[in-house]
Amino acid sequence: MNSLIKSAVALVALAFAALPGVALAQAAGGGKVPASIIAVIDSQRINRDAAALKNARQQLEQYRFSFQSEIAKEEEKLRAEEQEIARQRSVLSPEVFEQKRQAFQGKVVELQKRIQERSQSLEKMLNGVREQVTVQVIEILKGLATERGFNMVLDRAQVQIFIGDNIDITPEVLKRLDQRLPTVKVNLPTGK
Repeated sequence: MNSLIKSAVALVALAFAALPGVALAQAAGGGKVPASIIAVIDSQRINRDAAALKNARQQLEQYRFSFQSEIAKEEEKLRAEEQEIARQRSVLSPEVFEQKRQAFQGKVVELQKRIQERSQSLEKMLNGVREQVTVQVIEILKGLATERGFNMVLDRAQVQIFIGDNIDITPEVLKRLDQRLPTVKVNLPTGK
């Protein structure tokens, strides 16, 4: 998340350079760059405290818990099947035993594949939520830049020292983000 918001902050900074007022000031001033008016945003706090992200993480955790319960049951069945195959080894012909062992291995591989696919799917869903949040953060930053007159946004993690909390716009960004995007519907996969 942090990298998405950091990228968004960088994009907004570039977008501000292309704003008509900035271009006009550069043209009128003989190409001089206007003075930097800086705002600071704490992307880690946005990631931690944004209502939409909290809501999405909660939905994903509920889904993950349900999926883990389902997987635990399947793993228990596989353990029982493995024990049964091991018990039958002495009474089965080597060919039949090998067939059963290979069939069992196929089931294990299939379960591992499902787990991996589900994990990738969950990560993809979370990234989709993060993208939605990033789009809103960019729009909020553009609006705040117009309202407050800043032309550069830095991530708090990039700033070693800054004086005064009046340049930290994180609380206002969070407030507006939570108003615009209080929840996000995560489209969780269904079925097996």
